[in-house]
Amino acid sequence: MSQWQPVINDLSGDTEGPVVQAGSVGSVDMSRPTKTVNNVIQEARSLHIGAALYRFLISLAALAAVVGARQGGTPLDGMRVVCDGLAIPSSWTGLAASWIAARATVIGGVAQILLWIGLLAMPRPRQLGWDLGQTMEWRSPSAVVLSVVVLVQSDHMWLALIAIGGWAVLGLWMVRWSEHWYSRSDHVAVVLVGLSLAVVFAPLLAGAWFFGRDRGHVPYAYAESD
Repeated sequence: MSQWQPVINDLSGDTEGPVVQAGSVGSVDMSRPTKTVNNVIQEARSLHIGAALYRFLISLAALAAVVGARQGGTPLDGMRVVCDGLAIPSSWTGLAASWIAARATVIGGVAQILLWIGLLAMPRPRQLGWDLGQTMEWRSPSAVVLSVVVLVQSDHMWLALIAIGGWAVLGLWMVRWSEHWYSRSDHVAVVLVGLSLAVVFAPLLAGAWFFGRDRGHVPYAYAESD
């Protein structure tokens, strides 16, 4: 997300001493794509084990839902396909699917409530300091993703679509009279980026661990040339 802030240096009235005056210095870009990517990776690596495990498991569930959808099945069907491909026992997926199917109405209702709460608790641009990397600190995107996965598994996907569509209309209406023209697009960008990071958190964390840099305790000292 790019925040453009006009910088104005306008002096009026009498002044004493040397003065350097610039009327309007255009616009200043307050963020860079490379910096945002680095901040996302740093935020992912800085999470403690409980928070990282929570996001990691929900990301795996979301990716399994994608695999299941490609196979024309449910998220647990996708998880079974992945487990079979990795030679991991997959019998538990059938038990979990049967347990959810027997309580589909109750589980779907609870998931819908959690979905609404998660959407309302999504971070806003002013809460992030215009840094999309800080979306990793919020658990609401992962809660929304988990709710959608559970609704799909319990055959209540239409409830998820209604909730997401209703929240989108309400959210856009609430930011309709924003002070700046970019506020509406920034609100949408924060939501979409937050949900996307919640889905890809597992591969993102794995990549950050495998290809990241371990911090040293002693700063590197450059050798002086003779």
